[in-house]
Parts: sequence; C-alpha cells; structure tokens
Amino acid sequence: MKRLLHILMALAALLLAERAAAQYYTWGSDPAGLKWSRIRTPDVRIIYPDTAAAIADRTLFCIEKVKPYIGYGFRHPAMRIPFVMHPENFRSNGLVMWLPKRVEFLTSPAVESYAMPWYKQLTAHEYRHAVQYNNLNRGVIKALSYILGQQGSTIGLLYLPIWLLEGDAVMSETAMSSFGRGLQPSFTLEYRALGRRLLDRRNPDKWFCGSYREYVPDHYQLGYQIAAYAYDRYDENIWDKVAWYSIRNPYLLFTTPIALKKFYGTSVHGLFDETFRRLNDFWERIPARVSSSEPILELDERNHTVYQWPVELDDTTFVAVKSDLDRTARLVGIDSRTGRERLIARTGDLSTRPDLSNGRIWWTEYRRSKLFEQRVNSQLCYLDLGEGRPRTVKGVRNALYPTATDREGIAWVEYTPDGRYTVVHKRKGWATRRLRVPYFTEIHGMAWDNATRRLYVLTTDDDGMRIATFDENGRFEPVTRSAYVTLSDLRARDGRLYFGSIGSGYDEAHLFDLPARREYRLTRSRYGAFDPAPFHGDSILLTDYTDRGYRPARARIDTLRAVAYAPIPENIVNPPAKRWEVINLDTVRFTAQDSLRSREKHKRRHYPKGISLVKVHSWMPVAFNPFDLVDEQNVAINLGATLVSQNLLSNAEGFASWGWNRSEGSVYRLGFRYFGLGVHLNVDATYGGHQNIYSLAQRNPVTGVTESQRRPRADSYYSIGTSVGLPLYLQQGYRTRRLSLSMSWNYSNGLVANLGQIRYDELNHTITNLAYVDYREGLHKFSWSAGFSDFVRQAPREFAPRWGYTLYADYALNPANDDFSDLISFYARVYLPGIVRPHVLTVAYNYQTSLGGFKTPDGYRMLTYKATRLLPRGFSSGDIASNRYSAVAIDYQLPLCYPEGGIPSVLYFKRIRLNLGFDYAQFRLDGWQRIYSYGADLLLDINLFRQPASATSTVKLSFYRPSRGSFYVGAGVGLPF
Repeated sequence: MKRLLHILMALAALLLAERAAAQYYTWGSDPAGLKWSRIRTPDVRIIYPDTAAAIADRTLFCIEKVKPYIGYGFRHPAMRIPFVMHPENFRSNGLVMWLPKRVEFLTSPAVESYAMPWYKQLTAHEYRHAVQYNNLNRGVIKALSYILGQQGSTIGLLYLPIWLLEGDAVMSETAMSSFGRGLQPSFTLEYRALGRRLLDRRNPDKWFCGSYREYVPDHYQLGYQIAAYAYDRYDENIWDKVAWYSIRNPYLLFTTPIALKKFYGTSVHGLFDETFRRLNDFWERIPARVSSSEPILELDERNHTVYQWPVELDDTTFVAVKSDLDRTARLVGIDSRTGRERLIARTGDLSTRPDLSNGRIWWTEYRRSKLFEQRVNSQLCYLDLGEGRPRTVKGVRNALYPTATDREGIAWVEYTPDGRYTVVHKRKGWATRRLRVPYFTEIHGMAWDNATRRLYVLTTDDDGMRIATFDENGRFEPVTRSAYVTLSDLRARDGRLYFGSIGSGYDEAHLFDLPARREYRLTRSRYGAFDPAPFHGDSILLTDYTDRGYRPARARIDTLRAVAYAPIPENIVNPPAKRWEVINLDTVRFTAQDSLRSREKHKRRHYPKGISLVKVHSWMPVAFNPFDLVDEQNVAINLGATLVSQNLLSNAEGFASWGWNRSEGSVYRLGFRYFGLGVHLNVDATYGGHQNIYSLAQRNPVTGVTESQRRPRADSYYSIGTSVGLPLYLQQGYRTRRLSLSMSWNYSNGLVANLGQIRYDELNHTITNLAYVDYREGLHKFSWSAGFSDFVRQAPREFAPRWGYTLYADYALNPANDDFSDLISFYARVYLPGIVRPHVLTVAYNYQTSLGGFKTPDGYRMLTYKATRLLPRGFSSGDIASNRYSAVAIDYQLPLCYPEGGIPSVLYFKRIRLNLGFDYAQFRLDGWQRIYSYGADLLLDINLFRQPASATSTVKLSFYRPSRGSFYVGAGVGLPF
C-alpha cells in the first residue's frame, strides 16, 4: 500500500509539473517593426498589427454575429477576452491561452481547408473555447483566481479533458457552417478504414493518447465523434453538467467520470464504445465500394506510409512526396509499371505541392525567420533532376502553389499580411505579370492549362469554393459556380481541369471539361481518392487511402460520370444527427458599409507596446522562479509570494518574488526578459540570504581530506546581472541549423579570499596561514558563449535526430580580480544512426581549463570558475577541478517495447526505451585524476489521464555505477515543450 501511495504521489507530481510549466508558455514574438492598434468593445478586444486592419474588422464583425450563439448548450456565455492577430505566420492556427488569457489568431488561411473562409472557421472554433473556459472558471475555481491570479483559473482546465474541449469546438465550427469540418469525408477517413478494430481493445486509451506503432487519428477527430454522439444520444450538451459538477466538487479530482455516472449513467469508456459501435453499424449498412483505380504499389503493413501529389515525369515514371513513421518527407521517382522507386531528394516541411517542368521540380516549404518565431515564411524551392540538390529561390518568402507554365515560365501565389492574394507569373523573355485576386478571396490551389494558355485557381470566399481564372487582360473571372463543396489539388492539361471534390459524399477525383463547361467524376474509391493529376494516355495518377496509408494508384478516364451542380455535398458517411440551433456563418456577409459602421461604433486606437510590456497576470503565496520552471524544469519553492508577468504580444515576461527559508532568511528576486527585437535581453537581481564566500577550503579528490579556512561573518547577499542573446535559426530544407551568441555580466557582493596574503610552503605543498587569509567584497563575472547546431528532421518514431551535431564554446572571466582564473570550455555532441531504425548513438565531448590568475608553484589555481556541461553520471561539480578537464560520454538508445496499455484512463505506457551509457573524465590536480561511470537509463514515454499524443511525457530512471562513491540512482521528467 505504501509503495502504491508513492507511485500515485509521483504521478500527481508529474501532472502538476507539466500543467505548471505549460502555464508559463511564451507563444513567440512577432517582428519588432510592426505597429499595433486595438479595438475595444464591451465583450472583446482586438489587438492587431496595422497591416492586418481589414482582417481585424472582419473578425470583429464575425465575433459580434456569433456572440448570441457561441455559448449554445452551456449555461454561461463566452468570457471577455482579447484577440491577438499574428499575420506573418504561414502555419495557420488558432488557440486560446492563459497567462495572460487571450485568443491567438494566425491569420494566414490554411493551405488545406474546407469551403468556408479562414477567419470564420477560427472565430467559430476558438471563441467556443472562451465559452468552455468561462464555464470552468466558476465557484471554487473562480475563488482561486483571487488567490493565484489567472493561473488559479487554469486549474479548471483539469476538469474537462482536452479531447472534449477540442471536440466540442469542432462541433461549434461544424454547426455554424453549411457543411463544416466535422462532416468532411476526410474527417472520418481513418476511422472508417480501422472499422471495428477500434473496439477490440478493453482499454481504449490508445485512441486517446496515440501510438508509435501505427497512425492514430488526432484528438480533434476523436473528440468530435464522441461529443456529436453524446449530443444526439442525450439531446443536450452533456458537458455543461459535467463542468458545473466539476467546479463545485473539485476536491474529487476525477470529476468527469463521476459526473457522467451521476447525470447520465455512463462513462468516457462507455461513450467511446457506444460512439464507434453506432458509427460502424452505420458504415456497414452503406453498400460496399470497390475502388475503380489500380494500385501501383502496396504499402508496408508494419508502417503507415503517405504518398502525396504525384506528377508525371515521363510516359512511365512519376514523382511523388513520400513520408512514413520512420522517415520524413522526400521526393521519390516511381516506375508506374513495376512500382519500383528511387530517392530523388529529402525535403523540408512542405507547405504546398510540387510541380514539374523541363526537368525541374518546384515546391514550397515552411521556413521560420532567423529571429522571430511568429514569422514563418513559405519559401519557393526547386530541384534540377540532373543535379539532385534542392535549392531555394532567394527573396521569395511568401509563395504558394508554384506552377510551371509555357516558355519556361513559372507562376506562384503570393499572400501578404493584409489578407490579399496575388498571382505572380514570370516567363522567360517576358515582363513579370502580377494578377490581383479580389480582396478576401482565398486561393487554395493553382494550375496552368496548355490548351487555353491560362492560369486557373481554386478560391474560397463567403459564397463557398469555386474554380476561377484570369482572362487575357488579367481580369479575374469565375469558371464554376460557388458551392459549399470542398475542392482540392487542382491540376490542368489539354483543356481539362483535374481536382479533388467531396460533392458525391466521398473524396473523389473530378474533371472539368473547359470547352464543354461540364464537370465529371472520375473515380469511385473505397475510402477516398486524392491528388488527381493527368498521366500518359487517357489516365490519371492519384493516391487512394487504405488502413496503412495513402498509396499511389492509376485510373483510366474511360467512363465520365456527369456531375450536376449542388450547393452542398451529399452527406453519405456521417449518420443523421441533430443540429445546434445556431447561426450559419455561410449566410453572413461583410461589406464595405459594415466596415464603415464598425469604425464609427468602435474607435481604433494605437496599442502602446512600451507601456504594455508588463502585465501581471498571476500571483502565488509561495516564492519560486518561473523561468527555471520552464527552461530547466526545476521547481524550488519557499514560503513567500511571487508575481508573474507576460504581455499580450508574448515578447516580454518577468517575475518578482519574496521568499523565506530557515537557512537564508528573506530573499528577494526579480527577473525580466524581452524578445521583441530578435535579440534576447535579460535582467535579473537578487537581494537577501547570505553572501557567497569564495574561500580556499578545498577537498582533495584522492584522500577526501578537507582543509578549513577562517570564514567571516556574512552580510546580506545581493547580485545583479544582465545578458544579451542572439539566437539565429537557419532552416534550409531537410536540415535545421541554429547559431546562438550570448554575452552576460553579473556582479555580486560575494566575499573572495585575498590571495595576496597567503604564504605557501613549496616543500610540503601547503598554505601555512590558511586560517588568517582575509576577504575582499565584490565579484564580477563576464562571460561569452557561442553555439552552433545542425540537425536533420526527425520522423514520428524517432526520439533523437539520426544525424546532427552541437558545438559550444564558452569563456568566463573576472575583470576586477587578477587572482581569479579565466575559464575556457568547449563542448561537442554528435548524433549518429544506430544499427537499425530508430536506434541512435550519441557521443559527447567536453574540454575545459583555467587560464591565468593566481596559482601555486605546483600549478594549482586557487580561484576558478567551473563549467558542468558534461559530468560523469553519479558525480557533482565538487568532484572535479577545471584544470585541463576533459570528459566523454557515449550513449546508445533503443526502444524496448510498445506496451500501449496501463491503468485505464489514468496512466498509458506508450513506449519504453533503454539508454546504455558510459562516461569518462580526467583532470589535473596533484597529478592526473580519472573518474568514470557506466549504467543505463530506462525511459518511459507516457500519457496521463488520456491526454493526447502532443502531451506525451517521458519519465527517466537512471542507474549508474560511478568509479567512486555509492551506486547512483536518479529520476527525471521530460515534458513535451
């Protein structure tokens, strides 16, 4: 019983540490040159760069339209919360965050999207989270916010699971559209292929927490299916009562299963089982479908493989993008007759599909800017097949859908932060044309047709999706009628447009005949057909889905099934369900008059970045350092109080604390960090406790004998420090490089032994007046460091880079005391592939030594700094000397097993790894001293309380035998951020 209690306490500590560290999370800074404005209404604040003013207007209009409906099913409406717009990040996203509370909008429309404008999707989804949080921030939880600030409110998030929060938000998004995200055929694609395998396990945690063995749909898909079934089954939003009960009984901890049992006589496991039994019963009643396409190759049964965007290379060969659980994205050439493939090149993270012409492949990749996390570009890239080396087109950083045209031309779509798309067309020997797209019309695909000599685009606006083109004069004109039918992956050739469509209720390949102005369906797939592209003869390339992934296939164009216009798709794969009584955002139109009325009603004001740097959002009746909590996962808590600050733009954070403990008394600490210039600026200060004393007392590492020195009475300690860091991210395709430069200064009133007073007996190698050496006050420390790393991208199953290295160099000195030795340190770590995937071998090396300063005739330096970047496991910094210190560590890590089970709903063991390690170090102190250790680490990849795959944590248990001292046993936690 005692052992079980200890285990439960350890798991509780892990959960609380993960939750606490997640609270103090910096979302990332926008470029410093942006000028910000704000709109304040009784319900929300919109904070946006001036470049995104029009996007802010439309978003506010949408928020006001959905406000009466966004709380549907909950007893409390959305909380008053600011919306912060980030317009320069192509990784489209949105999220609601605490500390401080705000809604983050990445306004660049998603590349792959359904037939609704991006700002409407974001509003319907993210604003729903503000409703959920407001219903959890009640009762005892609300009272905690007065004690702890906003971090007290975050405790309420423990009482509704993440999969439910996201599933309910997807329901909101779906209910507020004509044929939204939850109804898309691709949203159930993997579940339809899995079938009743979902119900084979007694413990369903795998479907909540993910797997390294096979692909598992994410928690958005899972949460939506359970939430939709529960609403249909009980004719109400059952999560309202669950939230209401939880916040009134938070001491019960596991309130979700208790509330479900109390009010509905069910459980999460029961809802999961009922949800997927009903879905499978429904899917099995649909007539079986046989794919009309022929697979070109079969997929590995032990993996989940994804082929995307096939494009013809010659009459028998095509190029596609391939990725799987073991390897990242790469371009491959595939022989359509034999299925044999060859690697062409490894790529970075693709943002849009490749195109090919005249022996050159074009595509775009996401690339983070060198300085700012919230500037993520979409970079134009190409590869000459004869060369095999990917290259980047300089100066083109906001490109999408590169498309080869005639006369060795190339066209692409540009998106700018003001929300406008432009098509850029460059042809050899011709002037570059820039074709403007109507404002707030999104582009989701582009193709060039050689017969009509025109560019065609897939567009989305308030009327849905359609295909459009540009006439000879560059005027934008529609080709098809708008509908709320999702279209994708546009290609063209010989007067025909090829694209994916969900019009039939499945994802299928479609064709639009330009001369006849008619649309046809080309395929009939079992689960879904994607990425159609013309191929040699009357056939197309495509990918079709199986339970092992997306495989390349070929279909003949011999039977054209005419498609009649319909404003929404057929709803085939989703069972009949009750709809929420909410607004349909597809009926909402934002006009110029709406913009004028909004600007008259809600005044726009400048957002002062300077005076908004400090925003105290939380406080605690204990003293701790939130920077250490996040950066080092180190929790040191004392009695006292702490104030925590982070501004809404996420470029400044700070804290102030007062703490007390028996040994030091009162200690005051202050820290502030600013990232808005790209350069990281840090300031810290401490007052209280005892002065640090740098004495001559030393421990002989051989005999263990300690010599004592008279120690003065210490006064209160104080220190102040500042540092400047320049982290440069140098992403390029398959590799990511990072250069980090930093400089810091610190001053404290520490007491340093006055070495000018000592008398040294050279015969006996001892100090004869050790007890009479005096001290002087004040210690300066200047330090410089430089680091460089180069890593390849990691595949989902990999736990470390297969190839890569890290280099660091550090130099520290005391400019005010010549007796203090300087310290120079070099560190390197190399990552190498193991025997088989995903095994990895790492080798690390560290060298450090002291330079200058006072030293005895036998070469011993009295006052030195120490670097502890690489210590043999089982030893501490007190066991070494910084005199020609060198160390090496060799580790070999491999997975042992994938249990995919545990204590249902509490603890899920996802993977167990073993790391075998050996450490060796030597240094000079009264001759050469050598120490070593060997042993192993057991690493448990786990998920607590059915948290999703993105929240997988690692518990590390270390067992090492050092060459001196007792057997070393250690434990640590690796958090997923």
